[in-house]
Amino acid sequence: MHLSRRTVLTSMVAAAAAPRWSFAADERRILVVYYSYTGHTGAVAEKLRALLGADLFEIQMRDPYPLDMQRAAEQSKYELETGELPPLFDGLPNLSKYDLILVGGPVWWNTITPPVMSFLEHTDFGGRKVAPFATYVLEPAHYERNFAAQARSASLLSSLMISEFEVTERLADKAIASWALKNLPKDGPQAL
Repeated sequence: MHLSRRTVLTSMVAAAAAPRWSFAADERRILVVYYSYTGHTGAVAEKLRALLGADLFEIQMRDPYPLDMQRAAEQSKYELETGELPPLFDGLPNLSKYDLILVGGPVWWNTITPPVMSFLEHTDFGGRKVAPFATYVLEPAHYERNFAAQARSASLLSSLMISEFEVTERLADKAIASWALKNLPKDGPQAL
C-alpha cells in the first residue's frame, strides 16, 4: 500500500495534536513516600508513582511490626501513647531535588501510623509542596489535622483519603486520578 506524502503528513500532524495527558513533567520532580503494613497503602503509592512519573521511597522500620495484627496494634498503640516512635532505617531521601512530595500511610487509631510520624519527626520539608495520602478502614478521623501539625515547613496540599474497600475492589484508580487533577499544582497535567 502506497501512502501519499499528504496523507503521511496529515497523519503525523493529527497524532502530534491529539491530547495526551501526563503529570510527569521534566522540570518538576515528584517523590512518593509511604509506609504500608498490609499492602493497601503500597498499592496506592505505586498507582501515584505511575500516574505522576514520581520516584518512590518506602518508609522501613529497623524492627518491623509483628505479622500478628493484634500484637502490631498493641505495639503501635503503645508507641502513640508514649511518643516512643519506632526507629527507621537510615538513609532518608534527599528532599532537595523534589518540588512535590506525597507522604502516606494507613490510618491507625484514628491518626498517622508511628512509622510515618517518625519520618515526619526527622524531616524538614523546607517549604516544599506536600500532599498527604492515607488508606483507612472506617474513616480517616484525625489524620489530616495531625499530619498538618507534624509536617514541618511544608506547604500542604489537599489530602487523598482512600478506603481499603476502594483498593481491594479496584475502585481506587478513578479516585486517585480525580484527586490528582483537582488538587495537585496547576502545572500538571502537562500536554505531551
